[in-house]
Amino acid sequence: MAVDYADVVRTIGFRKAVEFALNEMPGKFRGLCGSMGAYNNKFEQIEDRFSDIYAEEIDERNGDTKTTDPDVIRRWITKPKRAQVAVMIDPDDKLATEVDIKSPIVNRVATAIRRYQDDKFLEGFYGTAYTGTEDNLQTVAFKSANIMAVDYGNTGTPTGLTLAKLIGIKKLMRQRLVDLSAERPVIIITAEQEEDLLNIMQVTNRDYNPMMRQALQTGQVLDFLGMDFMMAEIGNASAYKRSSTLTVDGSGYRRLPVFVRSGMHWGNWLDFEGHVDLLPGKNHSEQIAGYTCGRATRVLEDKCFQILCAE
Repeated sequence: MAVDYADVVRTIGFRKAVEFALNEMPGKFRGLCGSMGAYNNKFEQIEDRFSDIYAEEIDERNGDTKTTDPDVIRRWITKPKRAQVAVMIDPDDKLATEVDIKSPIVNRVATAIRRYQDDKFLEGFYGTAYTGTEDNLQTVAFKSANIMAVDYGNTGTPTGLTLAKLIGIKKLMRQRLVDLSAERPVIIITAEQEEDLLNIMQVTNRDYNPMMRQALQTGQVLDFLGMDFMMAEIGNASAYKRSSTLTVDGSGYRRLPVFVRSGMHWGNWLDFEGHVDLLPGKNHSEQIAGYTCGRATRVLEDKCFQILCAE
């Protein structure tokens, strides 16, 4: 075994402990992507999407065959920079701590990795996607026609999350040819929108929704109208440091993400890498570090939507 076997074994143990914590409680959003890939290059191709083609009637006997050339759109994902979290433990701190100080740090490192990955999901949802060829990438912004106005259903008056908006977003999805019989929409909501939902009579009243989980008993609305709701304080900069500002528009209205899973893709360059090192130049303090590299991106604009809400 190598001379520094103790450092090697310690690093492996730390990495496995963090991986266990990540598996035990994964991030909220990465698992919502309909597809995932493991990548190595700066630019990676996700998929080629061919345009619709149609059968045409033959209008003459023994005539020439009419060929159809479909258009193709190639979607890409770009490598982000690695992210790291590093904590130093002073030997005197270890001596003065009754419990193993590394145990809570393992959980903190796992939390930091989860938050980064959730951040990168939201950045990919709201941000720029890419199409074209590797030597001529073209940016794709979020489709403005898929953003529901803050006063939808109550023209001139900004509202929160209302029944009219929920019905309207499903209508918009169907108009975009989203197959709602095959996929359930996901809506990410904050505590403000959860309160809005609990004030909608059709959500909490058995007369309207007899098969619904009793929202007033659990205090949570998990599904309604064939849509799944996920609670996350996406506007909190402590939890979503990179993306919290993206979750509000220029007027300060909350931009709720609404999507079906096949509309989002997660790319992994590095799931997790952990290190534990003794630093002689720091009086042999112990450095615990974790690294990750990944991001999400939209793969089909007409499967991603936003609902603007006043808070």
